[in-house]
Amino acid sequence: MNENASTSSSAPHGTAPDRAPVLIVGGSIVGVSAALFLAARGVAPILVERHTGISRRLRAKLFHPRTMEAYRAVGAADDICAIERDRPRSEFAAVVESLSGAEIRRWRLPAADDYSAVSPCQGAMVKQGDAERVLRMRAATDGADLRFGHHFVEWEQTGQRATARVLDDRGVPYTVEADYLLAADGSASSIREGLGIARSGDLALASSMELTFTADLRPLLGGRALALAFADQPGRPFISWTTGQDAGAVSVGYDPATTDPDTAFTPDRSQAIVSEALGLPTASFRVTGARPWQMAAWVADTYRVERVFLLGDAAHVCPPVGGFGANTGIHDAWNLTTKLVSVLLGDAGERLLDRYEAERRPVAELTVRQAAARSDAVGCASPVRWPWWPACCWACRPSQRVRRRPRHRTCAWRPGTCCGRRTGGTASRRRPRIITSRHSRRPRRRARPARRSSAGTGTCGCTGGSLPTGAACGTCRSCGTAR
Repeated sequence: MNENASTSSSAPHGTAPDRAPVLIVGGSIVGVSAALFLAARGVAPILVERHTGISRRLRAKLFHPRTMEAYRAVGAADDICAIERDRPRSEFAAVVESLSGAEIRRWRLPAADDYSAVSPCQGAMVKQGDAERVLRMRAATDGADLRFGHHFVEWEQTGQRATARVLDDRGVPYTVEADYLLAADGSASSIREGLGIARSGDLALASSMELTFTADLRPLLGGRALALAFADQPGRPFISWTTGQDAGAVSVGYDPATTDPDTAFTPDRSQAIVSEALGLPTASFRVTGARPWQMAAWVADTYRVERVFLLGDAAHVCPPVGGFGANTGIHDAWNLTTKLVSVLLGDAGERLLDRYEAERRPVAELTVRQAAARSDAVGCASPVRWPWWPACCWACRPSQRVRRRPRHRTCAWRPGTCCGRRTGGTASRRRPRIITSRHSRRPRRRARPARRSSAGTGTCGCTGGSLPTGAACGTCRSCGTAR
């Protein structure tokens, strides 16, 4: 199937409306997954998406084993895994001086672990655009009516159906009647806003500028099996790239209270940021775009209003660390479509649909909290944070509340030295608890307390010198705090 073409023509203006059991608004990874899950089980939906092609933006590329289980059930898992077999393996994330420089530390991504003991599927490291291309073809083959280039305008709920007004790819209006309407139209969902559904959480956790580029990254990566990297540089650039390693993006944080992105990120400065993050001269790459975006962590207050359901980013948004966003949305689609198939085929009553929000919203709340905690742990939740502070130096670590400034704006700690900052009550603050499975790496243990002397002073675990009560040793991760 041509990804830029719709699979059916719209109804001519003035004729009877098109009819479908389910209308899906939004054709990204969640919407097209919902279309496939329905079509593969005998319910042919209509999907409308205003864009014709697949977005070139770097989005998800980690698909967890549970997600692959859902795709396996509808016959798409093998096609997605076949893409991965043709690309360099990506199993690790790392903190680097630059992408071409030394690695400071690395860790294995949970999606890359071996889950054969608990699942028939392994995780997949595939670019979202490649996965969407497979899902579009499978959904169309199974009978889904995919209409790309068609613009959803408005809708109303009347009795036993939802009626939507749509503009086709020539701008001609037509009407679609459906038993149910699925809103998979993204974080700025017009359907959610039209229903007046509020959101709970942080709508602006941090601000970043995404600088996209093209470059041959294969010599830099050198078979290291990295999926992403964080550069230990000012603004803490986050570096990601396509699975083909021929293009990527550098996202750098900024403070919107003091920085105007339109004037701060000039072409010359954008070139310099990408050059420093990659460790390449400016002649070795080309910056292709700049886009500001806001990291957020929120959940919609309700997932359903009568015959309209929210799923994916229309229902919840979480920070990108961990790759939870797309996977959680795909699980929404799997849960909801399973129930819709049972109701539409007469195997269950409509009361079954009430379980969708009860089952999926708590999962989203937990997932958003976890993603925010993990973002905080790697320093992604605030542009003024330092990326890799000593575990014991809480005086120099910013507060958990992202809008507060840190107590100390500067902390020139180095391994084996002591900053001697006084902490008061800050040193005893607990870190956000990160839930890990038995397959993933455990978080680093908290620092051991420093040795005390009988005179009420502590001993610095790094230098061996005495510290007065209330002082903190801001040095290596094994050093403690004296009070």
